[in-house]
Amino acid sequence: MMDHKQRKSYLLSQYINNACTPEEFDELMLALKASPNNNDFDEALKPNWERSAHSEIESNLNWTDISARIKEKAPKRYNTGVLLKYAACFALALMICTISFYKKTATGTPYLTAQSLPAKTKVIILADGTRVTLNANSSLRYPEKFSKGQRIVYLKGEAYFEVVHDTKKPFIIYSGALKTQVLGTSFTVSAYNEQKPKKVTVLTGKVGVIDQSSMAQAILTPGLCAVSDQKNRTLTVSRMADPADAIAWMDDKLMFEDATLADVATALSNKYAVNIEIANKGIASRHITAIFQNQALPDILNGITRLTHAKYRVNKNIYTLFQ
Repeated sequence: MMDHKQRKSYLLSQYINNACTPEEFDELMLALKASPNNNDFDEALKPNWERSAHSEIESNLNWTDISARIKEKAPKRYNTGVLLKYAACFALALMICTISFYKKTATGTPYLTAQSLPAKTKVIILADGTRVTLNANSSLRYPEKFSKGQRIVYLKGEAYFEVVHDTKKPFIIYSGALKTQVLGTSFTVSAYNEQKPKKVTVLTGKVGVIDQSSMAQAILTPGLCAVSDQKNRTLTVSRMADPADAIAWMDDKLMFEDATLADVATALSNKYAVNIEIANKGIASRHITAIFQNQALPDILNGITRLTHAKYRVNKNIYTLFQ
């Protein structure tokens, strides 16, 4: 079980990686206000500060210059630990000023958060007219009004974007380490879990994708999809037979094309608001191709287990797949 210091470090890491829930965000804010110093946050800040000089951050701040100035102004007798304290103090102050779950951004623009429930989709119309359809169990953080230079939103889960064209304001989606940038087009982004691959599929127009952890980049045109694998630090581009398959969930369809059983379990958990677990690692990597529409979960699981030569059992709201 985490102690108080580990918990604070965890909460800050969650925030920096755009992965904390509204409840974790509130807990982090209380911890920041109550903390007498910044020591408890050093371990979480150190790797992010060191990476900042190599990251593309949508901001007017120049992290390289900031880091250099801190080092120039520090007396020579200071060691690395002291420099880290300065970096930590600055990063904490910056984070507090730029929090945007329920607060205003540095430009005074309020941010809102839309959340879709498990087994439900949700449509949001943004200030510029862009239409976003959230898949089940997803959330979108977006400004009440976009700034003059760009349109930035933050996604956790999966969504279909129909972006209004504006050459003067690029539309940018952050989903974990994946950054997707467009001027106006339609595409999907799937980023449910920070530890699992993330996917961008283009239906119309052109989309630029950057994996900010590996700095791999790709330009996607209609029919192409990019999959970012954080674990293997790869960004793979492929062509779909039918790009419309990527938004089949909007018509209450479940389409799996050469999908692993682990990915299928995640999709079914989100759609049916249940917990689906895989007891054997050996079957988690088995692949299936199937289409399901308007079917009950037991019927789908019966079909999937037949295809993968597995079984399943139910205990309350937990479905377990096993060999």
